[in-house]
Amino acid sequence: MSIASETPRATSAAQRAAGLALDIAGVSKVFRRGGQLTQALRSIDLSVAAGEFVSLLGPSGCGKSTLLHIAAGFIRQDAGEVRAHGAPVEGPNADRGVLFQSPTLFPWLSSRDNVLFGPRASGRMGEEAASRADELLAMVGLADFRDHYPHQLSGGMRHRGRSRAP
Repeated sequence: MSIASETPRATSAAQRAAGLALDIAGVSKVFRRGGQLTQALRSIDLSVAAGEFVSLLGPSGCGKSTLLHIAAGFIRQDAGEVRAHGAPVEGPNADRGVLFQSPTLFPWLSSRDNVLFGPRASGRMGEEAASRADELLAMVGLADFRDHYPHQLSGGMRHRGRSRAP
């Protein structure tokens, strides 16, 4: 996988961390399955400035999803460093989110309850979270579908109605 950035690489860690939402330096990952090794990533560098939009393109199996899982903190890299907003990525955190390729809604919950899943699970459910959930549903055009279940939504609606922490 080849990743190009229009932002020049800074010369020091402190310079890189300034203003960067994500900084990936020298990241490598090898998967071990049984006795077989698969090199998924080798020495990947990527800097993403706050507010910058970046796309990862490449053939199937080149490591795009692996890199995103490392940046989200779902898996650890074998080498290199990953920083989000200047702090090392050591696991999942509410300051980062991932939009998976397939909708991952709970089929037994309404759109609104799917959005409220995070606050409920983390013990932050209250009137403020409920109000914020309604704002988010309105923001993505789903206010009129807040009581609908995933099977009642189009594919695009299911992507917009996924769980977020208000």
